[in-house]
Amino acid sequence: MADSVFSTGGLRPPAGTVEPLGQLLRHDRTIWVWALSAERVPCCNTSILPDAVSSRVRGMAKHAGIGATVAAAVIFSIVLASNYAVYYAAQENARLHSTSNAADALADQSTAFEGAGGANILLREQAFLESSVFDCSSAEDAVSAVIGTLTDVQTSAYLTVVTSATPATRGPAADNLSMLSPFGGYVTGFLDTALREEAKGGVRALGVSYSRNETHYVNLPVRIGDMAGDCVQALSDIKRAVSSTVPPNCTASIVSPLIAAVAMNPRAKATASGLRFAVDSTIVGVAPCSVEVTVTVGQANVMGPAGDFSVELQQETLVGFESSTNSQQE
Repeated sequence: MADSVFSTGGLRPPAGTVEPLGQLLRHDRTIWVWALSAERVPCCNTSILPDAVSSRVRGMAKHAGIGATVAAAVIFSIVLASNYAVYYAAQENARLHSTSNAADALADQSTAFEGAGGANILLREQAFLESSVFDCSSAEDAVSAVIGTLTDVQTSAYLTVVTSATPATRGPAADNLSMLSPFGGYVTGFLDTALREEAKGGVRALGVSYSRNETHYVNLPVRIGDMAGDCVQALSDIKRAVSSTVPPNCTASIVSPLIAAVAMNPRAKATASGLRFAVDSTIVGVAPCSVEVTVTVGQANVMGPAGDFSVELQQETLVGFESSTNSQQE
């Protein structure tokens, strides 16, 4: 293969003034590309070469520069696109992370608000029970009516939770709102309440909305039903006994032992179940006299969210002794 590559005349640069760069394949022959040595020939000075060779070298340099520019532009575009993709992915990840954090925070706050709402309902129930004396025959209805009016609202900049109370006649024995322990769950015979929780809110800046509706069951260990039943039964027994008795006279020494004897069984039943029981009587009029009887049934040391408290039911009734005249006619 011929060594002269810059012209067909076989000219070549002086020895030591060029360095081989590589070879280009052109048709059926190999063309060697040479670069001028910086030590022997000043940069870009092609005057020492024949015109044909000089023109060829300048053309090759020009094309090489254009190719490098295009390549650099392509590489820069690829890097730029890659960086933007990474940046966008990072931003999206941050947004999703923020959104997830916001949703979790709203859920946690909702749970806290539900617990606070339930606790407030229980506190108001306790305050109502310990400050009232209920009529035995209507105690359950009176308490249920008041419970049905109780509501609570917990709110923040991003969330509102409304809690509404209703009397519960059935429900699960355990409740997942642990903040209200040990008052969580439905217990037969206790004062049970269903708490309907409605949570709504969101973070508009992140496009996060939140909504949750749940029902929780709580109780206060107040045995309204048992107390009312013992009270009503005692009054019924006393009324039946007194109305069928003809006392020799209407004095306390005669009437009081009679009332106490009749009330003995209801008293024993109430005391056995941990309730307090009392009967008072007052004589009204003269023969044929009447007796005003007051039965009181209570529950002491009831555990509540504000501490122990007491509940009391009471009812009065006026009972007339059977007159001796009526007894003789019968």
